[in-house]
Amino acid sequence: MWGSARRFACIALSTVCALIGGSALATGSTIQAAPQAQHSGDFPGVVNSYLNPSVSKVVDWENRDYSLTCDDTVNKPVKVAIRSGKGVAKADGIGGYDRWEVAVQRTTQGKLPHLGNVTAVLFYCSPQPSNFFTQELRVYRSNDGSEIARTPHLSGGDWLPPEYQPESVAIRKGRIVADLKFYGPGDPHGSPSRLRHLGWTWDGREFVTREAPGRIDLTRERITVNGMGPLKLDMSRDEAAKAIGMPIPGEEGRRVCTDFSVQDGPEGLLLRFTSDRLVAIYVIRPATTISTLSGMHIGSARDDVLDTYAGEITAITPDYGGEELVFAPSAPEFAGKVIRFGMSDGAVETFIAGERDWAVFAPSCGAPE
Repeated sequence: MWGSARRFACIALSTVCALIGGSALATGSTIQAAPQAQHSGDFPGVVNSYLNPSVSKVVDWENRDYSLTCDDTVNKPVKVAIRSGKGVAKADGIGGYDRWEVAVQRTTQGKLPHLGNVTAVLFYCSPQPSNFFTQELRVYRSNDGSEIARTPHLSGGDWLPPEYQPESVAIRKGRIVADLKFYGPGDPHGSPSRLRHLGWTWDGREFVTREAPGRIDLTRERITVNGMGPLKLDMSRDEAAKAIGMPIPGEEGRRVCTDFSVQDGPEGLLLRFTSDRLVAIYVIRPATTISTLSGMHIGSARDDVLDTYAGEITAITPDYGGEELVFAPSAPEFAGKVIRFGMSDGAVETFIAGERDWAVFAPSCGAPE
């Protein structure tokens, strides 16, 4: 439970500080905001904007003064001197706290209709003492650094507010876009899991929030013999990339099949293509949380796998040794498709699902070129 200082922090903010997960289905342009739960580390997710070649060279965005509210922690903006991407505010009017610890998490530049060249800056702000942080996204004219406006602050409804994924903030096709993780039922404090893609457009007076078609959180999808969520066997690579909203980079290798990773997707999730056709989905470590529709995953016990697919699973000993458990559903519509589990020490070490001829561990397919 929070101590008295933290209870005071909540009262000062006039917000309800919930420490449990819940539904966060805010839509349209009426999304509201609240402070966020603080994670470990001084400034999580801080990105060095000097590494982004698109950032304006006219204004030094990591060494200048800004006026911030710590995402509406206070009503009147407070001047914060940012140097080398970080700063501390100790002035009056910071909401009864000792200080704000502030960092630039992301800067990105582009063109917006009616505004021209702009730079969006994502700020991280942690009032101290407290156990939460906030983020606010503000937009400036790239040529002189003058502020245009900030995007509306966001809320998870009755639960903790969502968190920007800093590397996703960008300006594309006349809008500012970003991935945010919202809290869902059962999510622990500090671990929102529901990924949504939001966009902001300028209506002549302010930035308006819209749900934008975007990337799919593949960690939340389940694998079947037919695919994984929007990913379906027989898709081309372009079709698969559009379905999940993320690139699948590289070129098919010289072997008969190629295992591709999804850019910004889960590490250990591989999409197997042959002749530009998705034929299997392969899961290796460290993707231990990705599971089949029936809940089997890396680390599942051998007996659990056998019980789950009882009557439709066979244990085999491949030429290279070890043991494989092969689930081959009997329904006619699944004919020729399997989920193959590679076993080690009585537990699942890896698994692959798809067309029988391609859902195999050896010989391995090549990496993309």
